[in-house]
Amino acid sequence: MRYAWLVPGLALGLLLGSAMPLCAQNSISGLRQSVRRPPAEHRLPRSDQRRQQSEDDPWQNDEDDNSTSNNSIGDWNPIGQILLAPFTAPRFYLQDRGQEVFFTNYPFEDHYSGNLVVEPLWSPDLKKTRLRFGTEYGDNFDRQQKITTRLQFDTTTRIGIDTSFDYLREQLGSGAHDQTWIGDINLTWRFAQSEHSEFRSGLGYNWLADSGNSGKGFNFTYGATFFLNKPSVLDLDIDLGRLGNADLTRIKTTYSRYIKRIKLSIGYEYLHLGAFQANYFTTGLSLDF
Repeated sequence: MRYAWLVPGLALGLLLGSAMPLCAQNSISGLRQSVRRPPAEHRLPRSDQRRQQSEDDPWQNDEDDNSTSNNSIGDWNPIGQILLAPFTAPRFYLQDRGQEVFFTNYPFEDHYSGNLVVEPLWSPDLKKTRLRFGTEYGDNFDRQQKITTRLQFDTTTRIGIDTSFDYLREQLGSGAHDQTWIGDINLTWRFAQSEHSEFRSGLGYNWLADSGNSGKGFNFTYGATFFLNKPSVLDLDIDLGRLGNADLTRIKTTYSRYIKRIKLSIGYEYLHLGAFQANYFTTGLSLDF
């Protein structure tokens, strides 16, 4: 099977996800407080820390400097290779040499494979852009639900836009509920591609807005899409960033099936924003143009 290696990978991802605290009881009010909370303590700048260390023990400072210098010379290459592996390994594995590609009218169209056609002999019925619009419902089967709207725009130049916003809702009891909105917009680069797999990464902007608070920050995104045997698709998305004074982590996996342009999906999402944590089981629908 062409993608048999994905099965243990998916199983590992689900195992790691299940190890996270299921049915987290963190509240949306705690999320707001995390976003606007000032830093817990004021740390000295690194230069001041080194100056203080030098005053306390100048001999130790010189020894540490020499050790750091020697280690950086000996360890830079392997460390750099490890850090770059999530980008260099997929490009090498997919044998991506910058070949010309076009988009199909929709994934798995007729005799075409996946989403892209690499170096086609003809292209009158192929496209240079792909637009995907979708919505998704998530539930942690306790007090918290979410509705996500996502728009993805991609081009044959590999540059794209990935933006989404989430409506988060929490049941408080006695018919009352709390709610807020968070979202992001990212400029992405499809750094590795083939007819069956795509890897992308990018940087962007996070935001939070509701009647009681607002916040903003930066976002780093990394994702991959695997077009399995027609019409099945596996997606992985990771977002790491900041929103106000809170760290943001989002890990999402989905399994989807295409019916013409319609993409039906089920999946799992872990969202951690400051004091707020939630594990959602998701269902969604999107359209490809």
